Amino acid sequence: MSEQIKRPDRYKSVIRERREREKAQRIRSILDAAEKVFFSKGYLKATMDEIALEAEISKPTIYQYFKTKDDLFFSLMLPVVDDIGALLMLIEKKVAQRRYKSGRSLIRDVFDGLLETYLRAPATFRIVQMFQQAGLVYELNEEIQSALNYKGRNNFEALRRSMRMAMGQRLLRRTNVHALVDVVWGLFTGIVQIQDIKSRHKTENPYLKPTLKLAQRMMADAMALPALGISSRSTAALHRPDQEETLWTMKRSFTRKKIE
Repeated sequence: MSEQIKRPDRYKSVIRERREREKAQRIRSILDAAEKVFFSKGYLKATMDEIALEAEISKPTIYQYFKTKDDLFFSLMLPVVDDIGALLMLIEKKVAQRRYKSGRSLIRDVFDGLLETYLRAPATFRIVQMFQQAGLVYELNEEIQSALNYKGRNNFEALRRSMRMAMGQRLLRRTNVHALVDVVWGLFTGIVQIQDIKSRHKTENPYLKPTLKLAQRMMADAMALPALGISSRSTAALHRPDQEETLWTMKRSFTRKKIE
């Protein structure tokens, strides 16, 4: 008798898990379709009919999971915004625990972490950038505007707190924290956008990582204080320009090899 009672419960559990998997797959297919349509048409011109067609499902099915186009777009943006938030919170924790021995390592973690976030979802990252640059966030309903602004503000504040603590620990030179964080974000997003344009969004541009590394070194040279126990003269010797292979040298070498 007990065995007969257990079996229906087990079957219900299996069926419930299958339905949850199917639901997750359907949501993923809708988000993938929305990503393609938003990127090709733009947010304002994209329609739920086009997204449904791309996802090969009916429009009423989309509305079972997303009430409006705003909700759908918010769900698409959220993982990128949250990934950046998780990265910056981790960096803040490391600074608070004094785990950074130099400002250079802190700046490296910021740039490398942002690059990893971008590479996990480059298409979504591009859509978020275009959306922000076009000021389309103000086209969203007030509730979603508020949620996005809150998350974005928290991300910027987390990085500002990290930079402020790093200055207090004599890892970075003292400067306007708001301006510094804006420069970091502007450097990263600007370089990503330029390289995306050059590659026409098809493949990863081979100059993306070297260019970001150069920006990272320039930022570190400008902001990082010498590590304790190392004189500024020694630090300068470790980072002499003539010991760095410039992008121009790389390009010249590559061209020479092609000719040969």
